[in-house]
Amino acid sequence: MSIQNESQFLTDETLHEAYEIELKSKNGKSVRFGELVAGKGESVTTLVIFIRHFFCVYDQSYVRSLAAQLTRELLDTIPPQRKPAQVIIIGCGDHTLIGPYLEETSDAYPIYSDPSAKIYERLSMKRTYEGFTEPPPYSYRSFFGAVFKDLQQRWKRGWSALKSGSLDQQGGELIFERGKLKYAHRMQKVNDHLTADRLVAILNSDQKDGELTSWLSDG
Repeated sequence: MSIQNESQFLTDETLHEAYEIELKSKNGKSVRFGELVAGKGESVTTLVIFIRHFFCVYDQSYVRSLAAQLTRELLDTIPPQRKPAQVIIIGCGDHTLIGPYLEETSDAYPIYSDPSAKIYERLSMKRTYEGFTEPPPYSYRSFFGAVFKDLQQRWKRGWSALKSGSLDQQGGELIFERGKLKYAHRMQKVNDHLTADRLVAILNSDQKDGELTSWLSDG
């Protein structure tokens, strides 16, 4: 998987617009995206994981794999100038499903949501069903196993399952350093989140400030 420079991916104007979009916490509290990634908090580096709908079993496996690998101990090993680092997750469903999602995956990272998916649109996240039948390397479930688990969870949640987010909405990974976007990867299909080892490699890379890099296959 090669590294491609996508410096034209997001303009400062687009980012500033994204910063103003309000997200919801688990408890329904509103918070601007910019407060999470460009605020004056303690964290120098923020890794933002944009997930698919809340019942996507592939992404549930992905979040569990990240929680198992991107531990606080590991994040403490990144270059000193990038510490401390934090990981946050953003979904596209109703905030009332964040609690059940945490129970199904992990509570290692805070989760926020934008049920309008405006931030996905503003950041040019793709919509597609491509790759739906091909389980990713970070999921142990087969396609049919994932479908069964998805339906099982939806049945359990009743009508609220209709608020999980658009099925064709893809996510991606963005890394901010000192409030500035450093790296970005937009999913091109259902099964291509960046794995934990690739994210660690990016966090430890020596790319120059201001570069925007996406770990995508050529073409």
